[in-house]
Amino acid sequence: MGTMSPMNRFTSALVVTAAVALGTALAPHAAAAPAPVPDGKCVISKTDRNRTIDSLMNHCTSQQILDLFGSAPLGVLPTGRQPLALLPVMHAGGGKLAPYSQARWFTRTQSNLGDALTFTKGPQGQPWVYKEYIFGRDLGAAIKLGTSAWDGKPAWTADFSADFLGVPISIHEYRQLTSNVWIARDTSAERGTRTAAKNAGGAMAIG
Repeated sequence: MGTMSPMNRFTSALVVTAAVALGTALAPHAAAAPAPVPDGKCVISKTDRNRTIDSLMNHCTSQQILDLFGSAPLGVLPTGRQPLALLPVMHAGGGKLAPYSQARWFTRTQSNLGDALTFTKGPQGQPWVYKEYIFGRDLGAAIKLGTSAWDGKPAWTADFSADFLGVPISIHEYRQLTSNVWIARDTSAERGTRTAAKNAGGAMAIG
């Protein structure tokens, strides 16, 4: 039997891990807990990183999170290894936001796959970012100054097509929310049209 290339090994591991996570997500709840409801107390602190992350994960509504991304300036890029928190934002059919409880549960399940991004330099010295999964580092992506599919405003973008055999189903868009927290979108649809990319994917807090 032939030896798998690093790309094929990574892709296989990613597919298997994602399948396990999806199976967990679709499994019936043994004991249904009350659906979480955000209180809307979306406090963004310029100095307290922990309070900002807590607000984004536990208090802000899905729409408030998207509004924060829309109002955030481009800012500078993060550097080094940064904690990653998937936020309770998920689009359902027709581009509508999924119920908060569903988005929160799914993103917390998905968070088990990895919890960090590493911002560094790529093979030619260009800005680069890696996803840090439980099974190892992905192939990474170059970071470029582009525009967001959400609102057409400037955003740092990273296309992780290499992780998915060239299919652009994970495109990150980064903006700086505070001095030590960044907010981002992950458009999990091909960006053939802005409408398709805008009405898909989720959101992340970095830092």
